[in-house]
Amino acid sequence: MPDYSIRIATFEGPLDLLMHLLDKDKLDIYDIPIVEITEQYISYLNTMREYDVDIASDFLVMAATLLQIKSRMLLPKLPAASGEEDSDPRQFLIEMLLEYKKVKLQASLLAEARARALRQHYRQPAAAVGAVRKIKQMDYSKLLEALLKLMRPEDIPPAVIERQKFNVQDKMREIERVLQVEGGSIAFASFFTSENNRGEIIALFLALLELLRLKRIIVRQTVPFASIYVFLREDQSDVL
Repeated sequence: MPDYSIRIATFEGPLDLLMHLLDKDKLDIYDIPIVEITEQYISYLNTMREYDVDIASDFLVMAATLLQIKSRMLLPKLPAASGEEDSDPRQFLIEMLLEYKKVKLQASLLAEARARALRQHYRQPAAAVGAVRKIKQMDYSKLLEALLKLMRPEDIPPAVIERQKFNVQDKMREIERVLQVEGGSIAFASFFTSENNRGEIIALFLALLELLRLKRIIVRQTVPFASIYVFLREDQSDVL
């Protein structure tokens, strides 16, 4: 004769079992029918004992708690003192179930998030050994846009025709000297500081354009909207 095995549902604890019994019969957690729920709870423990399923001590403690609440509910209520209300014996159980329900919901959300994360696989970045990145060469219009961004409207004084105090040729030599000191490259914005007046800024900008035209410097930008850098050309005969 074949052996038949009966599977008994497992619960994480006594509160989990109580929530199952409440949900199964769609009972109101705020108005627990303590007599009915106690009978169902003890009946389930007896079923576990019948099939030699180990019953943890916390399940038995909850059974004793339910029996105590049941006995208090069955006792006749004594007249309450003046201005006092007789507390509901089920209130402590209701509060525990509500807190357990919150914790179980959060645990379920975390389990779902973990399951989604386990289904995702990330590709490791490939090592670019010996790869050469091509940098796009910039023209004078991009330099002009960067210059206008550096010069805030409030910093620009009213237009006044003044005698030229700065020589473009001197600024060209100054730019090349700075590039040599800085190792051949420097950020475009570094040429313009708050100490420069409007005439000097214009002279510097014209000097940069002239050096660019003479192919003595290179202006580059790695990606759109990134910082613009100025490089000193080592080979003046090479055209990029």
